[in-house]
Amino acid sequence: MNCPYCGKDLLEGKLIGDHHQLRWLPKDKKLLFGLWAAGGLRIGTRMPSQKAEAATYYCSYCKKMIIDVDNC
Repeated sequence: MNCPYCGKDLLEGKLIGDHHQLRWLPKDKKLLFGLWAAGGLRIGTRMPSQKAEAATYYCSYCKKMIIDVDNC
């Protein structure tokens, strides 16, 4: 797969979190009590016995990641 920004090859990998679900929050949203991403978009999978993870593609040239949230 090629980077949509610069056209160079992307590296396939995964974004790994801790024991909580990965979430994306819009810039104008705040964390609930400074701790929880209430109402955020869930990214990746998380099972009770494993860490949260999402498949990603990374461009080492322009330092961007591509995440297909439909396939997480």
